[in-house]
Amino acid sequence: MQGMTLVRSQHGKVWRLTLTRPDARNAVNTQMLGELLRGLEESAADETTRVVVLSGEGRHFCAGADIEELALATESGDGGDYGRTLEEVLSAIARHPAPVLTVVQGGALGAGCQLAVASDLVIAATDAVFGIPSAKLGVVITFENVRRLVLAVGPKRASDLLLSGRTISGEEAAAWGLAGQAVPPEDLSVRALEYAEQIVDAAPLSVRASKRGIREVLDALSAPREPSAADFERMLTAAFASEDLREGIAAFRERRDPEFRGR
Repeated sequence: MQGMTLVRSQHGKVWRLTLTRPDARNAVNTQMLGELLRGLEESAADETTRVVVLSGEGRHFCAGADIEELALATESGDGGDYGRTLEEVLSAIARHPAPVLTVVQGGALGAGCQLAVASDLVIAATDAVFGIPSAKLGVVITFENVRRLVLAVGPKRASDLLLSGRTISGEEAAAWGLAGQAVPPEDLSVRALEYAEQIVDAAPLSVRASKRGIREVLDALSAPREPSAADFERMLTAAFASEDLREGIAAFRERRDPEFRGR
């Protein structure tokens, strides 16, 4: 059994969930997803919770999926399951009755960026790096994640991130609406604490109702047509079983450019 990959702590009415794989830049593996899901469920069940602060230990928030685990899942045909497990965590953030504030330093890539997108509030260092480089690896993120990203930044900017795989700074993320605030790196911890305390000091019934109302509006705007969602799911499954994904993982490991063939 590996050591814990998540620190859960409670400080007054603030729950802290901290990703703790700093040597792996807090890359998300299945164990971490399970621990994060339990932490979200426990804090949701605690009626005293006013805000959940999600952060990463060390220099980075989250560098994305654990490539070695993703490779094994892909080889065994379970690659799509990883994406669906991540979706459980992201849905738990959206369903959480209290606001979830994500604090981003360093990289917020792939799954890390998706965690930020699913959160209610994001405060980032100006030099943080956001991106979803799925096209560079051969992965397809879930329909729900595409939908969240489009609602957060608009279709053109979502296309910019997903089709090119490029990254943007924390400052640019704030300008796009992907983060609510971008602050100097040396001020991030203090400003995040101040931000959380502002929420704690606010009227809890008002805060919870406002979060619920915002989520209901987003759901109403983005209700998918079932045939479209089903077609997308088939494309996602095919991508996870593709030669291109195996090539993308191999290229990442070998630190070279991938040669995708569209199959």
